[in-house]
This record gives sequence, C-alpha cells and structure tokens, in this order.
Amino acid sequence: MPLQSGDDSEGRARFLGDEGQDGVEVDLDEGKARMQAANVHVRDFFNIPNALFHLQTPVSVGATVSFDIRWLGPATHPSAVTKPRGSTGRVFRSPVTMKWSASSASGFSFKSNPSGTTSFFGQLGHVRNGIFAD
Repeated sequence: MPLQSGDDSEGRARFLGDEGQDGVEVDLDEGKARMQAANVHVRDFFNIPNALFHLQTPVSVGATVSFDIRWLGPATHPSAVTKPRGSTGRVFRSPVTMKWSASSASGFSFKSNPSGTTSFFGQLGHVRNGIFAD
C-alpha cells in the first residue's frame, strides 16, 4: 500500500497509510519486513557539504521521494544487543531489496533499476535503548 509522510505529536517523521495506520509491516518471527512510501515531500540540498553548511544559493529545493524496501528473511541467527549500556534486543542480518525514485523542483530525477537493488546486507530486529527503554 503506498504511504504518505506525516509528523507525530513530537515532530518525528512517520509514514501513514490511507487510513492512518503505520506504514511499516514487520514480522520478526519470519524475519521479514517492508516499508513503502510514495511522494514523500523532502528538501534536496544537492550535496552533503551544502546540507551541513548552507554553501549554495538556493540552499535547497522541494523534492519528492518514493521507495519500497523489503527485508526478505534472516540470513544469520539473531545476535544480542547489549551496547550501549542499558540496551537490550536482538538483530539479525537479512538480504534487502530496494526500489527508489526521486525528483526535485530543480529538474533532477532518479529512478533505480525497476527489478530492485539488493543490498550487501541489512539488519532487522527489535532494540530498546535510551529514552525508548523506559
């Protein structure tokens, strides 16, 4: 299901489906997950130095991105997460496929290979730490 971006009450980015449900599907027992979004509004800063130091004029332009990321199942046994202190959880490596497209007001556009791009590895798991551990 295509998703749209939104903000929660604390200003954190969140992806929402047409009916307001979370835009991420996760089945840790099967080791699979998916995150898909369409036409998410972002800013294009052109390059990392400009994003950090605002060296160009204009500093940024409006842009939209769409993506479909799939974690395909565990490739390793889960590993315990114990650092930093106070952290707890388990993660495992998983092959991941990604489709990505973007276009900006400056005329730039990009689209990944339609068959998807496979990462060297991805990680999937459940971790609690910091303010989220309480």
